[in-house]
Amino acid sequence: MAPAISITYELSPPSDTPAPENLTSKKTHEFPVTNADVGSQKAYYEGLRAAVLQAKSTLGEELTAWRDAVGRREDNKEAKIPKKSEDDDDEEEAEEE
Repeated sequence: MAPAISITYELSPPSDTPAPENLTSKKTHEFPVTNADVGSQKAYYEGLRAAVLQAKSTLGEELTAWRDAVGRREDNKEAKIPKKSEDDDDEEEAEEE
């Protein structure tokens, strides 16, 4: 069995959050370490570095897509809540005095 980096994640987004295209909330990735069998320590670490960079890139893209999906949902939720204006706050303070 060749060495590899294995990463599994399971997200729990709000139930009404639509999943980004081609993604599921639970996923496992395997990133093989190339040149691991060459016997050279330098070749092993070059292969390991490449696997780590590939893992970072892949997970970064996927988790960013999930963050954006949840963020859009939160933006829509905030847009529905009426905000108080500063004038309303001033009037309430004047009434309290």
